Amino acid sequence: MGIFDLLFPDPIKKIYYNDFKKALRQIPELSDKERLYVEEVFKNDLKDGLSAWEVKQRCQKLEHKPGDILEPEEVKKIREKLLQLFEE
Repeated sequence: MGIFDLLFPDPIKKIYYNDFKKALRQIPELSDKERLYVEEVFKNDLKDGLSAWEVKQRCQKLEHKPGDILEPEEVKKIREKLLQLFEE
């Protein structure tokens, strides 16, 4: 976080890597392999933080990705868990 971010905070709440990773660990249905896969998929997006809208958009893409290692139910749980972070 730079001086500009401190002086002019972004009004849109975002989640960053550490909170993202912590949230994934709280989903018992995800295997370690799936958790690492999701971290890799979201890695570039997490550099600047993810808004709730971006979480929904990325998860929707994951749900419709053919041949993905995640089941749609798992993606739903990921989306729900991440969106809970915006309610805190």
